[in-house]
Amino acid sequence: MDSIPNDFGMDRVRTYAHVGDPTPARDHSVFWNAWFERLSHESPVLRVREQIDESDASATHEFISSHGVRIGCRLLTPPEGTLVRASLVTVHGYTVPDSLEHESRRWSAVCDQGVAVLVIRLRGFPGSRTDGSGNLIDIDATNKNWITQGFNGFDHKDWVLPDALADVCNAARVMRNALLGRDAKDLEPWLEGEPRHPDVYLHGRSLGGGLATIAAAQLSGRMLGRPIVDRLAIEVPSLGAWRWRLEHGGTGLSERFKTLIENAPDHRDDLIGRLRLMDAVVHSRKVRVPTLAMLACRDEVAPAPSAAAVFNAIDADPGNKWRFCVPYGHYSGDTHNTRRIATFGRVLNDFFDPSRLPMDSLDAWESEMCLTEDS
Repeated sequence: MDSIPNDFGMDRVRTYAHVGDPTPARDHSVFWNAWFERLSHESPVLRVREQIDESDASATHEFISSHGVRIGCRLLTPPEGTLVRASLVTVHGYTVPDSLEHESRRWSAVCDQGVAVLVIRLRGFPGSRTDGSGNLIDIDATNKNWITQGFNGFDHKDWVLPDALADVCNAARVMRNALLGRDAKDLEPWLEGEPRHPDVYLHGRSLGGGLATIAAAQLSGRMLGRPIVDRLAIEVPSLGAWRWRLEHGGTGLSERFKTLIENAPDHRDDLIGRLRLMDAVVHSRKVRVPTLAMLACRDEVAPAPSAAAVFNAIDADPGNKWRFCVPYGHYSGDTHNTRRIATFGRVLNDFFDPSRLPMDSLDAWESEMCLTEDS
């Protein structure tokens, strides 16, 4: 594959080495300081769901996020007698083909290791379509236009994406508080026993990968210099290198935003600046926790160079960053690619083993991380 360029004329080496523009938007600090101030005044609590959301009845729990939106989720707890040693919040991609119940099966091995897993649905997605979701509940089942809701409105606070980020951050907060025994009356008996470990792990794929990265950044240094997120895993992350994506075109999200921006030429600079507020490359420099990423050489959905740029911008120590390479991202591809993705699943399980440091658990996988010459 080294001799075969991807859709942007870049070979494997240049794809994985790609970097994005780390320059913040003009009002970056003002926007995010105000955003976090609002977040800090919210007190989300994880509760057992009582009112069924017919869009995904398999949600077992919920919490109230920004603007009163109820976020549906499914909680997995370790087997009886297994001490809860950490928690994991996992965030889905743009397309959600499976129910929460079906998706949660992926995390059974992690759960067996003593990790309480919370599988969430962002506002407006199946499972989070009860009250408080506004016009998001009117979007068709594919959520095709979800990400552009409110983007080109008068006030950038109406854009759905920063609120979805609050959903991710609030999920991390409720799991940390639950492990500390705060507002956890509905969560017994899985919290019985001592000690309780507040470590929070974060995982996301595609859209969820970009949001998980930005969430880890926003929650970094908020607690006497200690990050709230302790480990981060991302798969073919989106939401990165927006300036490059707009210049190089492509399909999917890039084209949707490009069309909106071109249709408002008088507000072009403002809209590009608004988009870059949610650029994972810009936020990644604040992420300094152990990070595992699955990156592809070719990807028609989340352009491979932009996904690599998100990972490359993360400021974790070199010994705490791991890049697992696959030929294709959002496309399963051939048997070899499918096997590579399956192998990454096993690497992910080890990365989220709370009984070992990431560098110890991933040492055995070092030879598997890179593609071979004939891949």
